[in-house]
Amino acid sequence: MKRAFMSELAIVRTLTPSIAGVGLFIFVVLTLANASDGDSGMSAGACAVSAMSPIMVMSSLAGFDNQNGWERYRATLPLTRKDIICARYLCIVVFSAIMACAAVLLNIIALPFFNSAGVASTGQTIFEIAIASAASMLISLMMVFLAQPLFFRFGHMEALRLSVGLFALLGCLTMAALSSSNPISNWLMSIAGANPDPAVLGCLCAGIAVLVLALCAISCTVSTKVYRVRDL
Repeated sequence: MKRAFMSELAIVRTLTPSIAGVGLFIFVVLTLANASDGDSGMSAGACAVSAMSPIMVMSSLAGFDNQNGWERYRATLPLTRKDIICARYLCIVVFSAIMACAAVLLNIIALPFFNSAGVASTGQTIFEIAIASAASMLISLMMVFLAQPLFFRFGHMEALRLSVGLFALLGCLTMAALSSSNPISNWLMSIAGANPDPAVLGCLCAGIAVLVLALCAISCTVSTKVYRVRDL
């Protein structure tokens, strides 16, 4: 497991400059675009980077496997396929967490500059920004865990086509779930909006994290089974 994880990290190191560059561009654009809304709007940049990082690293790793033939070569190494799968999932989670932390740190660094420029403050705390970024990352990880078995089953190109449809379907379901006509959505929004207490926000984020962990375990199990029977 350790050797498989280190090999994944070696690949991620080569992909980090491009992913970080895209993330920085997204952060700057969205932060400047929403600066007029105050510090609550500026957190959009951190949330966007946190949400996009899991998807970017998943597709980048799959693309690297396909482009360089690493998937077949890795199968010849003294690594079990279960170790390969677990290392890939762990690498995605670790990299996503690092990117989310970096996005929050950039937001914290940017706040004094906007305050000195006269941008109105809405009183949003650093904790709230961190919770929003963490929730964005966790929700994105749920989407990644749903799509990841497709990459191990069908390969990079076919999985990309299927994952686009999957993400579109998930987006439609999310909008339907967050609709004002949904009583569960209204109940959750009332809790988060009427109780901006750190404990309440922390509990909501912890609940999402539990769902992500459960989905990760299920997805990892499915990926392991389909990868074992796949002919490389």
